[in-house]
Amino acid sequence: MSIRVKLFFILTSIILLFVILTQFFGILFLEDFYISSKKKSLKESFGQVQQIVSTESNYEESLAALQDNKNINILITDKEYNVIFMTALLKRKDKVPVDTGKLLDKHEEHLNDEIGSLSKEQKIVTRTDPRTGTEFLSLYSIIKLPDGVEGYVEISSSIDAMKDSIHAASNFILYLSLLVTVIGTITIIYVSSKISKPIVKIGKLTADMANLDFSQRIEVNSNDEIGDLCKNINLLSVKLDKTLNELANANLQLKKDIEMKERIDQSRKELIANVSHELKTPISLIAGYSEGLKVNVNKDDKDFYCDVIIDEADKMNRLVLSLLDLSQVEGGYKQMKKEWMNVKELIEGSFEKYKLIFNEKGIHVTLSYEGDCDVFADPERIEQVLTNYLTNAMNHVDNRKQIIIEVEEQGEKVIVRVFNSGKPIPADEIDKIWDSFYKIDKARTREYGGSGLGLTIVKAIIEAHGGKYGTTNHDERVEFWFTLNKE
Repeated sequence: MSIRVKLFFILTSIILLFVILTQFFGILFLEDFYISSKKKSLKESFGQVQQIVSTESNYEESLAALQDNKNINILITDKEYNVIFMTALLKRKDKVPVDTGKLLDKHEEHLNDEIGSLSKEQKIVTRTDPRTGTEFLSLYSIIKLPDGVEGYVEISSSIDAMKDSIHAASNFILYLSLLVTVIGTITIIYVSSKISKPIVKIGKLTADMANLDFSQRIEVNSNDEIGDLCKNINLLSVKLDKTLNELANANLQLKKDIEMKERIDQSRKELIANVSHELKTPISLIAGYSEGLKVNVNKDDKDFYCDVIIDEADKMNRLVLSLLDLSQVEGGYKQMKKEWMNVKELIEGSFEKYKLIFNEKGIHVTLSYEGDCDVFADPERIEQVLTNYLTNAMNHVDNRKQIIIEVEEQGEKVIVRVFNSGKPIPADEIDKIWDSFYKIDKARTREYGGSGLGLTIVKAIIEAHGGKYGTTNHDERVEFWFTLNKE
């Protein structure tokens, strides 16, 4: 059941309870209350009669006025029941007292019975007029007359008239209760809707917040406690959204840091394993041939042993230098000395250095340029990248022995491509060849003395320049490329 319905039933029940209680107490106690009030009024009237008779010489007119004002009957007699004052109901319009004289026998008998049973100064009883059958509420008391003697007074009020008033009052209360019920029901519908509307919105918003949706807000239209609650929930939603975003970003950064640490740990383990593997063979050869020198060998064998030792030591030296170079580039210890340079001139210079080797191996090299090819880079490092690409191409060229070098301007970048004729690189190994010490054909790599660090150094240098790198398989040839920013 919604809070709106609950509020409606609760408030309606309260109104109905008050209406029912009003009717209940009206039925049980209204008549008694009215009679009690009338008795009090009769006592007050007696006091006024006593004052008028005691202080005014022409008291008849004042008493007649009091009768009309209070809607009562006043009868004053002496001890012998001789009428001192009595106003007939039929003659009240004229406000003229009837002729005084002796009371009727029945009235005198009635008065004598009531006065005779007085134990105190006043007595209030209910009596019925034997002639008309009308019920009266009558006060009987001893009164001091103007001449100082005592007399009797009877002050009466019609009970039937009182009952008519009570009935009218009861009907009025009933109609008023029905009106209050209708107006109250309409008011309750409005109030319950007014109160429940923001609470329903609060419930929906908190449900969205429980589902981690903090995009909704409650419109605040009041300055009461509910309005303050809406403002606080809106503020809570904003702060939770901000806090959770910060926490998510922190968790993401922590995850990246952990992944990076794991990669670094893995890379260190692989580096140790790869370096150990790469050094194992030359160290073993050096140790073996060094022991051979200690024995008596002829001059030809001695020279061969020395050449092997020198060659293996040179390989170890190149490996160590490559590791140091890679470490400096990746760690940022060796800053790029960038300057304006022309890639075309750099390639032609490198080509001249390798021209003799190309001719010895029978490799045909084709150069192609498009654009000015000016970039802002470190010439020494870019030459190292180009040298590694050319060395890699020479080591993997097939029997067609073709290498193509292309340079092309594309907007704000310059792309350098090196092609060599040969077998394509397996698709599952294209991304792995940039890792340290990764070798597709380990036997052939050992044949030309490769350490498996050339492409890893290329990757580090190009990333330090903010460029991109990669390799692409084509029909019967393989492409290695990198990009440099013109500025």
